Amino acid sequence: MNYMQLKTGPEAVSGEEREGFCLKAYRKSELAGLYFPQAGKKGALQGLGRWIKQCAELERELERSGYQKNRKFFLKSEVELIVRFLGEP
Repeated sequence: MNYMQLKTGPEAVSGEEREGFCLKAYRKSELAGLYFPQAGKKGALQGLGRWIKQCAELERELERSGYQKNRKFFLKSEVELIVRFLGEP
């Protein structure tokens, strides 16, 4: 059972969780897998990267926040930006 499955009950919802999605730092592959559940790890990462590149405003906001493309994870603040522009997975 993964973290997302453990935190989906109504009693687990806090101010930073919405409908089962938790705003926190995520490994890039983990967040990409939430957006592309039917794709493999590589395909999901490519898909999320493509969506980010296609949303110029999101790309600019990520750069302003100090986003590092080669880092293996997204910071909580970066996840918040991604969710704001792309919606929840």
